[in-house]
Amino acid sequence: MNLFGGPRRIDPAQVDRIKSWARSAWSLPEETTVMVTELECREPGCPPIETVIALLEGPGKTTQFKVHKTADAVTQLDVEALAQDGPNA
Repeated sequence: MNLFGGPRRIDPAQVDRIKSWARSAWSLPEETTVMVTELECREPGCPPIETVIALLEGPGKTTQFKVHKTADAVTQLDVEALAQDGPNA
């Protein structure tokens, strides 16, 4: 919990793990950029924080996947499940 209202910080080591899991799960080439961010959701029924994994595969080709957990709670199994289920942007 952030009592001062500043932006949430994701552990850089966890970001690196999620990116590595994504590269492996989707068999991504090195030139594909993987971005990991957390977003606050204010819609009814939406979890308060979700993690978004974006695959930037070239001009105009971006695919986003969402995990309804904080980045710190995302596991390799979560990422592998996304790769099997497809995007849910």
